[in-house]
Amino acid sequence: MNKKKVILLSYNWANHFSLALGYLKAYALKDEFVRKNTDIEIIDFDTESLTVQQVVYYLSQNPPDIIGFSCYCWNISKILDTARIIKTLFPDVKIILGGPEAGPAGKKYLIENNFIDAVIKGEGEITFTELLKAYLGRQNIEDIKGVSYRKDTQIFENIERAPIEDLSEIPSPYLEGVLVPRDKVTYIETYRGCMFKCHYCFEGKNLPKLRFFPEDRVRREIELVMSYPEIKSFHFVDTVFNFRKERLGEIAEMISGSNRFGTELRTVEIIAEFVDEETVKLFKKANVKSVETGPQTVNKDTLKNVNRYYNEEKYKKAVRLMEDNGIEVISDLIIGLPGDSFFKFFKSARTIMDIGPTTVVFSILHVLPGT
Repeated sequence: MNKKKVILLSYNWANHFSLALGYLKAYALKDEFVRKNTDIEIIDFDTESLTVQQVVYYLSQNPPDIIGFSCYCWNISKILDTARIIKTLFPDVKIILGGPEAGPAGKKYLIENNFIDAVIKGEGEITFTELLKAYLGRQNIEDIKGVSYRKDTQIFENIERAPIEDLSEIPSPYLEGVLVPRDKVTYIETYRGCMFKCHYCFEGKNLPKLRFFPEDRVRREIELVMSYPEIKSFHFVDTVFNFRKERLGEIAEMISGSNRFGTELRTVEIIAEFVDEETVKLFKKANVKSVETGPQTVNKDTLKNVNRYYNEEKYKKAVRLMEDNGIEVISDLIIGLPGDSFFKFFKSARTIMDIGPTTVVFSILHVLPGT
């Protein structure tokens, strides 16, 4: 059997890349059959500078047999256009969608877009590997959990797949050489899930249980990233970097023990209300230069509507504490939350600006599937 060409594709912001696709490839390559019978390539296209036509032209020069798209609210429109044109030009190409924008609404996407072959729901590592084996004739698609798919003219939804309990099953894309660390756009994930259940967020509702990657694996990833002198900064993508002080101390120790080149940690997501003087010391030890936090809104009714925690006095104290210690604070507010109005949002903006974080970011509410 000739190897099947598989492309994992995402539209991202300039120079960024997809950690999720790295996980998919690293996990798939664990399977000997998949490894022997596929050639998997990850491609991250710049969503701002490249048109759909340019991407289609690139793909058409060496057409793949299977394309997996990583779908988010900021790229779904381009992905659907790309997939439609590719399927028109190359009808035998299998089109797979996954990610938080597509997964929870898999049947809807299949019904509305006849060029899509399958949609993965939830964590995709196991499901994507099994789907590859199905398209290679090694497994029945009917037996794969966590996938909606098209067969002839009918659409089917299989039972859901539970989140992966033991994250050690997923190889590190960095340690396996699937992804190469790069300055400013390297992301480390130490756990999955979220302790909060904000109604506008996919993570807390769909992946509420915290599951952790092995400590030794995290340590080796940090050591690898910090072995590159050209990497001046990197990121953690944990939902709450400071959710538990003991764990924050462990991570800070790992980073400080490996930080030979003064590498900075930037834009980690935190809960400001959890920050005290000890937390700031740990941030400094980890060389955290900037953090991102809520509150999304300061209005009590709106906070209740979206199940969001906020304590103004603790928030204000934390912002001052971090900024006084040279840590930039990015505060987020969402426009359009249920219960807010123009005047209520103006109150939120005025309140946060008076507190004085380094930057205030306004985002427009996007209703995510599954929330």
